[in-house]
Amino acid sequence: MKNNWLKILGIAVLTIVVSLITVKFAYPAKITNVSAPSVYDNVLKTGVIRACYIVYPPASIKDPNTGKMSGVFVETLNKAAENMGLKVDWNAEVGWGDMIEALNSNRCDIIGSPAWSNSTRGRSAEFAQPIYYSAINAYVRSNDSRFDKSINIANDKGYKIATVDGETSQLIASRQFPNAQTLQLPQSTDVSQMLLNVADGKADMAFLEPTIANEYIKNNPGKIKNVSIDKPVVIYGNVMMIKKGEFTFKTTMDNAITELLNNGYVDGLISQYEKDYPGGFYHVAAPYIVPQK
Repeated sequence: MKNNWLKILGIAVLTIVVSLITVKFAYPAKITNVSAPSVYDNVLKTGVIRACYIVYPPASIKDPNTGKMSGVFVETLNKAAENMGLKVDWNAEVGWGDMIEALNSNRCDIIGSPAWSNSTRGRSAEFAQPIYYSAINAYVRSNDSRFDKSINIANDKGYKIATVDGETSQLIASRQFPNAQTLQLPQSTDVSQMLLNVADGKADMAFLEPTIANEYIKNNPGKIKNVSIDKPVVIYGNVMMIKKGEFTFKTTMDNAITELLNNGYVDGLISQYEKDYPGGFYHVAAPYIVPQK
């Protein structure tokens, strides 16, 4: 009798174990995947776009007395936000080398000042629709005739190129002039310092866009000259940067910027600033052809 009870008990235990195993595999535990809100979700929730920036006239200008922001990029982002029923908080000034880190650490939602859309940055950030394009030229001392026929001779250890850490001049030097020496300046340095180093003889060449270089030439006549007028070193789109993978926010900004390009708002801004910064803006072409009567 005792043996029968033991058998019955054993069968009952086995049945329970089998049932539990069946239930476990038939109905696996629900896995809760809690992900952080997207940049787009946060912007819609708060009604605010948090913008980091680099002071880089005429795209992004900061009044030293009032802190008020202006410039082609600043006013474009402000207008785009206004059209979407949002506001912009220009919340943090950053350096060339830590712009992308500011996005990755959620310090801001967008880099609202211009960055050139090169492939190295493209690995770590998304680019919004270009607002305009820039030709980057090579500048040397006014009395230096060595580069009049070709700037390529600067790709030699006998020459020194001025660069700023994290800025595109550093990328150009490393890619197109790998054999040249470099005079590397900290990322917080105003890029016009590269031209000063050329004028002072500390470096032989520097790469900048005309808006910055022409302003320097106007204030320092006879010091430097452009030796790549006919053939710029490179041409890049000037873009706002967004955290890698935030495609919903990127497409939202693309649509808002494209609207301002197509309705002439951006061209109007550029016209205002071209008076003081001539020769530096390559306008975005209209994506249509006006019908002829």
